[in-house]
Amino acid sequence: MHIREELQITKPLEPGHEVALALLLTREYVARLFDQGLYEPEGISDQQFNVLRILKGGSKDGYLVKDLRSRMIYRFADVPRLINRLEARGLVKRCENPADRRGSRVQITAKGLALEAKMHQRHAALVQQVDRCLSTEERDSLLNLLERVRNDHRAQLEALQKA
Repeated sequence: MHIREELQITKPLEPGHEVALALLLTREYVARLFDQGLYEPEGISDQQFNVLRILKGGSKDGYLVKDLRSRMIYRFADVPRLINRLEARGLVKRCENPADRRGSRVQITAKGLALEAKMHQRHAALVQQVDRCLSTEERDSLLNLLERVRNDHRAQLEALQKA
């Protein structure tokens, strides 16, 4: 269904506006698919799951909060608050950082590993659904186009931060 039809827009849209709406609505559908199928049943947010996956795949020593932030999908997340919530549930722990006593390292716990493992199969199934309607060529083309848009917006954000 075309974006204008789906959102019941009767007037023509500027090309950039139409692309923005299409990206935002698509993101909303993908997010809801993951929320309902993966995160909500476990009482965890997408950002908390992102932290668990980063920690699971990382060094046994864990990561500093600033290192976690740079690896996250949601770059503007309040990472210390996410860590506090995960720590309260026993899914991560903070450890002393011998290199710098002002910062602690965050490590995934056995309970965190167990939750991530429990969610792994559902996550894998949902990931396969995301692009199932695309051919390999369409998938590659979409990834290239999204990368171009992402790179352009990243550059715009960096310019705004310098101003």
